[in-house]
Order: sequence, then structure tokens, then C-alpha cells
Amino acid sequence: MSKYGVWMLESLIVKYCDIGGSSRGMRLFLKEALPAFREQNPQLAVEEQVRRYRHPQLVGLYRNGRSKPVCVKNLSPAEIMEHVGWLRNSHGRGQEYRVVRSRHLSRSPSVQGVWSVDTFSAQLERENARREAVAAGQTKY
Repeated sequence: MSKYGVWMLESLIVKYCDIGGSSRGMRLFLKEALPAFREQNPQLAVEEQVRRYRHPQLVGLYRNGRSKPVCVKNLSPAEIMEHVGWLRNSHGRGQEYRVVRSRHLSRSPSVQGVWSVDTFSAQLERENARREAVAAGQTKY
């Protein structure tokens, strides 16, 4: 996808096995669909890597330094083309998880309230003051 007129996907690495059965669709994709894709997307550098005895994989390298690997094992050339289009049209942002609501799910909420780091800070300060007084020899108790 382009952001401010600049395509975010810099390069696409196509990894496949030249003899493996799971790479059959990838080999057909390289012969049939990849030349037309390269002509339509001159801004994109496409690199082919032969990795014997491994499943085929697409790796998208983005301008922000991130990469997205996609396994395309036993897929047809049309399905691989969908994955290539998905990589080209994405921004390359990470997949951070965001908590939309509270992680605590309960039918009966806590009577004591929600715990935090400062929940017992007042009690801790009183206890520390008492210990210092005992250590100094000034007992109030």
C-alpha cells in the first residue's frame, strides 16, 4: 500500500524448493503469474531463493524495517497471488495486541476493589515508621 505516494513494501522474497511436492504451486506461480506481476509493479524488487527440502514461503520486507513471512505450502498459483497482493497492500505494521476492555471477567466483581501497586502503601509506611521507632528505642506501644 502506498502511504503519501510511497509504496511501503520494498522487496518480496520468494523462497521455494525446486524438487519438493509442496512447492508445486509456487513453481507454477513463478512461471505463469510472476512475470506479469513484475511488469505491473516496477517499484517492487522480487528475489527468488531456492531452498531445498523446505516448504515455500513469501517474505515481504517493508520500509519501516519489519518483515512478514507467509507460508504458502500446497497452495495453487491463484492463492499465492492473493497472498502476494495482501503483502503488497499492507503497511508492514506489527501485530500488537491491544486490550480493549478489562482482562478480568467475572460475574461477581470484587468487594475489595481492584488491586494496584499502591494498594497497601499507607500500611507499609506506618509499619516502616514503627520499625524505625523500635530501632531507635522510642517505642510508642
